[in-house]
Amino acid sequence: MYASLTLLWQKDGSGVAYVEGNTRGELTEEPDGVLQYRLSYDRLRDVALSPSDSLAFIRDVLEEYRS
Repeated sequence: MYASLTLLWQKDGSGVAYVEGNTRGELTEEPDGVLQYRLSYDRLRDVALSPSDSLAFIRDVLEEYRS
């Protein structure tokens, strides 16, 4: 399982994806591989809460935990 994803775009427009987990890291320069990571990131970003909604959610969870 990977815990971190970094997407980088080079001056020539090509992309690089670096994924890292507990025991290893992997650099991908193959366009299809980079595209797969980019699409995964885009899907996650689309369903993520906004920063203000995330803060409200965390506060609600903390409040429930304290009760």
